[in-house]
Amino acid sequence: MSGIYIHIPFCTKACHYCDFHFSTKLSNKSTLTNAICEEIKLRKKEFSGAFNSIYFGGGTPSLLTLRELEKIMNQIFIYVDSSQIQEVTIEVNPEDITVELLRGYQKLGINRLSIGVQSLDDKILSWMNRNHSSKKAITAINKAQELGIENISVDFIYGVPNFPKRNISNELHQLLNNSPFHISCYHFTIEEKTYFGWLKKQEKLAELTDLKSEEEFKLITQTLEQKGYDHYEISNFSLNGKASKHNTNYWKRQQYVGLGPSAHSYNYPIRKWNISNNAAYIKQLQQGKLNQEQEKLSSIDHFNELIMLGLRTKEGVNIEEALPLIESNQQDKIKLKIQEFIDDKFLAKEGPIISLRKEKWLLSEYVSRELFILN
Repeated sequence: MSGIYIHIPFCTKACHYCDFHFSTKLSNKSTLTNAICEEIKLRKKEFSGAFNSIYFGGGTPSLLTLRELEKIMNQIFIYVDSSQIQEVTIEVNPEDITVELLRGYQKLGINRLSIGVQSLDDKILSWMNRNHSSKKAITAINKAQELGIENISVDFIYGVPNFPKRNISNELHQLLNNSPFHISCYHFTIEEKTYFGWLKKQEKLAELTDLKSEEEFKLITQTLEQKGYDHYEISNFSLNGKASKHNTNYWKRQQYVGLGPSAHSYNYPIRKWNISNNAAYIKQLQQGKLNQEQEKLSSIDHFNELIMLGLRTKEGVNIEEALPLIESNQQDKIKLKIQEFIDDKFLAKEGPIISLRKEKWLLSEYVSRELFILN
């Protein structure tokens, strides 16, 4: 199955850790909405496949009005059979959630919320420059559940600098009192072009040690698995049957169509992406064109991505599917390397499937790099 991603590049203010493409200039929201609809028209031939998910990401998609969202969805459903779509997700910030907004989402067919909680420690939230408090986050989840929106995913960040004594356990138990269907746990990253990137250059960030980050990750994993969550991808946990259909399409390297400024699309062997500039994007679409950059993936690129993405999931990699993509001499080297990782208890092998042992998941990038074929 395939997914449709719509990038909504607006935020009321910048979180100190975020380097995604966005603007705090909200005056052209309506104009950009029209441009996205024009992009859908221009790319109508790309919607001929079987799609099962739509995902509004950002930025902050919850800043769009219900009318703007409806306009985009109506345009998509001219070319895509709405009855195929099983999952429609929108990312929302806790402070944006109102009963009126949630009821509007339900009427539009949005059946999954991704709520940017990040932490339930108010000091950490303030330090990150988030707009909400821990109380607002919990209230937002409760409000959605009371209206019958049960399919809720929450984002949670661990490994946060400057807070070595953070009570992760307490935050998790507060979150679990609400039993969200899905929890995405991401390690804090310092991106160069962010405020935190600037602080790092000034040596004003006390980064956590790898050991401390590993302790937090293990605590998260143990706590969530004890509560019945399936750890199906390194950063993602879900209750039974509630894994993200949209993100699973990515990990399985299915086709996806990305709409909006900076959005990426993939249909093997072609990956392409839109310009990361709102004004330039709007101008292109107003002129009835879309200038996308693109690259053609080689069979080696395909092999490397199968390894990298597969080893992030509990399903692993079908090595019999991956090896034919590379030369026979390269295959021999990879087989030897895989056997070394099996002997060293990094990898497990069952039939043609290789997978990272759970206790080694934090080393997925290292293992993937060791198995990559360099061009």
